[in-house]
Amino acid sequence: MNRIVVMVVSVILTLVVAAPLAFAQSQGGAPETVDETPFVLPPLGDKHALPAACEFPVLVESSGKQKALELPGERIIFIFPDYYVTLTNVDEPTNQVTLNVTGSLHQTTLENGNEVTVVTGRNLLGDPKAGFVLAVGTFSYVFDAKDRLIQPLTGEGQLTDVCTLLS
Repeated sequence: MNRIVVMVVSVILTLVVAAPLAFAQSQGGAPETVDETPFVLPPLGDKHALPAACEFPVLVESSGKQKALELPGERIIFIFPDYYVTLTNVDEPTNQVTLNVTGSLHQTTLENGNEVTVVTGRNLLGDPKAGFVLAVGTFSYVFDAKDRLIQPLTGEGQLTDVCTLLS
């Protein structure tokens, strides 16, 4: 669950944000167009809220193209060309933003079982310390083999607080 919080989605949330990354993991062919089912992120204080949630519920609608590329050495790259996420403050529906999140996620599983994720470009992420953010640049985070966050989001670039954009 923590891994999903940090990856939100490219939404992330996956990550970025609990959106399924269950698209084909094959080498051949172009990225596939996907239209994911809209969902609502519960607000902070709700028992189902993620640690990087806003103080209000957020409707998440996304569409675009996705692809997973499996590489040698326990590595996977997730790419999101032409990918957009529209976020709406459910309590104030006129507070809405559409974000282009065309970044990529590079995941490597180390011999000790730790999973290192490096995100590049424009990604929608959730992190217990950074919050629910649009990350533009190169950032990373690490989970241990027991799915515990051992390195929160760090890196170079710009982080924009999504909750502030929707307030």
